[in-house]
Amino acid sequence: YFATIELSNAGTATVLQYAAPAMLLLVVCCGAGIGVMQAMRLRQTHRNLEQLCRMLRELSVQMAFRSLTVQELLEQLCREPAYAAFQFPVLVLSGLEQGMPLADAWESGIRQDKAIPETGKNLLLPLGEELGASDLDGQTATLSQYRRQLEPYAAEAGELCRRKQRLYCSLGVLGGFLAAILLC
Repeated sequence: YFATIELSNAGTATVLQYAAPAMLLLVVCCGAGIGVMQAMRLRQTHRNLEQLCRMLRELSVQMAFRSLTVQELLEQLCREPAYAAFQFPVLVLSGLEQGMPLADAWESGIRQDKAIPETGKNLLLPLGEELGASDLDGQTATLSQYRRQLEPYAAEAGELCRRKQRLYCSLGVLGGFLAAILLC
């Protein structure tokens, strides 16, 4: 691109002299951006697992004290801005409106929700078969049990985030420097 600029040879050399370092700096910044994106992905996984734990706790409390049905609980979750990142409540309700059994709608909704990390999906898939299958006390106990099973995964994701966040950012910057050096 720079060779097509109609300048004298001295002008072309000046343009290249200033453009080359700027392009190398851009390569370094791209590497840093990739590292930051990976660190953000770790933070988001941790945040989503914590939100799922809070959601299960809230479902259990709402079911125990307000005696809401599973469908009413899902409708309430859809209205909560704190859980807006999760699409599965909307997907489950949509499946129920189409006449699907709760277990099938739950499985479909959990599998389709991209905000739920794989560990959360694997743990929450069987919950759909247990909701609505027992009395109120049994369902609240089941929700509490699933929350307790999910909490170690959230804690592990938090520890992983703390340990690797700086590493990913540093590797991104170093990778950008390496790419810039190789381009020189």
